[in-house]
Amino acid sequence: MVVRVLMVDESAEVRNVLRRHFECIGCDVVAEAGNTAQALNLFHTVAPSLVTLDVAVSRGDGMSALALFRTMRAAHPMTPILIVSEPAFPEIRRVFLSEGALDYILKPIDDGSFERLFARLCASFPHLRQMAPEAVRKAPLAVPGEAQPMRARRRSRAA
Repeated sequence: MVVRVLMVDESAEVRNVLRRHFECIGCDVVAEAGNTAQALNLFHTVAPSLVTLDVAVSRGDGMSALALFRTMRAAHPMTPILIVSEPAFPEIRRVFLSEGALDYILKPIDDGSFERLFARLCASFPHLRQMAPEAVRKAPLAVPGEAQPMRARRRSRAA
């Protein structure tokens, strides 16, 4: 069984990093959305088995990320929704987790956060562990020779 992923994030950079990792561990990224309206439409169209959601995604048709989350949970409560977002106020994180988010992974994505993401996914989709060898689980975030946008962004914040 292939894990079908819908990624909801307005940043193409973040989606590219996540897509590369999801594909390495045997997931199939079936759709990407840059705002909440696109995401809701795609959610109903492609029937993903996993959704990643940035809480700061652009509002489409005035719908917030929390409203999108609640709508998706009401329509398909068994579909895991993984929050991949910048640090937010603790109460925002608590709301998403208490209402059923699979986890809340902080951006910028680094090796440690991807290992945590992989562990959470394996808990929900045990067959992923057999599909991804040890070398893939510890894969670098960027293909050699490509820019490493997530790490570069982290360095610039520290400067």
